[in-house]
Amino acid sequence: MGQAKMGVEVMYTYLEARPHRWRKQLWIKGRHMTVWHLIGTMRASGYTKEQTAVNYGLPLEAIEEAMAYYQENRTLIEAEVEEEGRRLRAAGLSLGHRAGH
Repeated sequence: MGQAKMGVEVMYTYLEARPHRWRKQLWIKGRHMTVWHLIGTMRASGYTKEQTAVNYGLPLEAIEEAMAYYQENRTLIEAEVEEEGRRLRAAGLSLGHRAGH
């Protein structure tokens, strides 16, 4: 399945759209993971794309495709990260760690 970008259909091998109430970014096929969850975990852990591929049992090409998608759709994804944070805070959950906990 592809995603329209400026009137052009972009085809992905390892990414797919899924119905969601507010989230529009693509997901990793066969995983319950959005592109941001993959990229964010990769960054937070300091993993290379090769380490990420091994750790998640994904082809290197899937990681590269997710990284390219993130770069092309950074504004959308960062807006969704902010929205997720707002929703978690509204539910009384914290994204950070408190001192002493």
